[in-house]
Amino acid sequence: METSRRTLLAGLGGLALTGLGGDGGVAASQPAGPAYLSAGRAQDSTYYLAMLSTSADSISRFVLPARGHGVAVSLDKKTAVMFARRPGTFASVLDTRHARHTITIDAPKGRHFYGHGAFSVDGRLLYATENDFDGERGVIGVYDAHDGYARIGEMPSYGIGPHDMLLDTTGDILVVANGGIATHPDAPRVKLNLDTMRPSLAFIQRRNGALLAEQRLPPDLHHLSIRHLARGANGQVAMGLQSQSTPDTTHPLVGVSAGPLSHIRLLDMPHDALNRMRGYCGSVAFDSSETVLAATSPRGGLAVFWNVVSGNYLGQVSLADCCGVAPMIERGAFVLTSGTGAVAKVETGTNGVSHQEMQAPSAGTHWDNHLSAVL
Repeated sequence: METSRRTLLAGLGGLALTGLGGDGGVAASQPAGPAYLSAGRAQDSTYYLAMLSTSADSISRFVLPARGHGVAVSLDKKTAVMFARRPGTFASVLDTRHARHTITIDAPKGRHFYGHGAFSVDGRLLYATENDFDGERGVIGVYDAHDGYARIGEMPSYGIGPHDMLLDTTGDILVVANGGIATHPDAPRVKLNLDTMRPSLAFIQRRNGALLAEQRLPPDLHHLSIRHLARGANGQVAMGLQSQSTPDTTHPLVGVSAGPLSHIRLLDMPHDALNRMRGYCGSVAFDSSETVLAATSPRGGLAVFWNVVSGNYLGQVSLADCCGVAPMIERGAFVLTSGTGAVAKVETGTNGVSHQEMQAPSAGTHWDNHLSAVL
């Protein structure tokens, strides 16, 4: 693993804490912490990270310098890191138990964040998906949480465009979704290699950076970018895909892998639901039992659900611009968040899928792509 040091920006920086709703914010002594975390945008176009209760009521929010994306949460739930949306270069570290910002991490020169990361089991190391944009390769940056989040090294992601990442159930393997799309911050939303993109799911030994296994889709599906991940029971990994072929309403957009020695299995779903998703899966999440899988499509205003043990498709619910999804404590239950500000509870079971509104759409709140559980 290559080694390098970087002095990181400490203190509050541009982050401020304010209360939301009628609860007056979070007292510094509150022990329980939030149930969910999400990036969002206010009516005045301010970007923030929100802490939410189990009923999805806003507890507090932290103003971000720019748009946020995904959150890495430590195993003890005491620390969370919000990463900037690609091609952002900041990551904001939060003490979730005392509702305070502790430090801002800057990406090193020649790198930017892809919006996701993961902690080691002991919470000492933070791993972040990054773009070596001049080298046109993906890297995993390694940061020491016990030393002010100094960047102590990096390892290859073994692909281009690493987006989401998680730690497997052993705690020793990083599972990385290499989206396969080359980009450069000089033209941040331009995709430079669509004809030659090769997405992959990489299993990397986190201690030495060795590639343990690499899984790919069939060659005729090379245009399906592997973007977001969720960890299920027995080492199973779910992935949400995004098609780079326009229009594409025919190819499955959700897959699962049973681990490094397995392969990617695409999940079947009804054609009407697939057609509505319009080639775009925004987030994936397992329920608290790790057997029910949810996937969202903001383009389709749709969330879809499977039992991954039986392989059965359970059903779908409609919610305009829904993307964020996270498990509730109850088996088979999820929270959905929407770019309209709406929040819904979904319950899955033998009788199908049902949902109820928890918060109505609001002109003052726009939830971003991901909702992370801190349960």
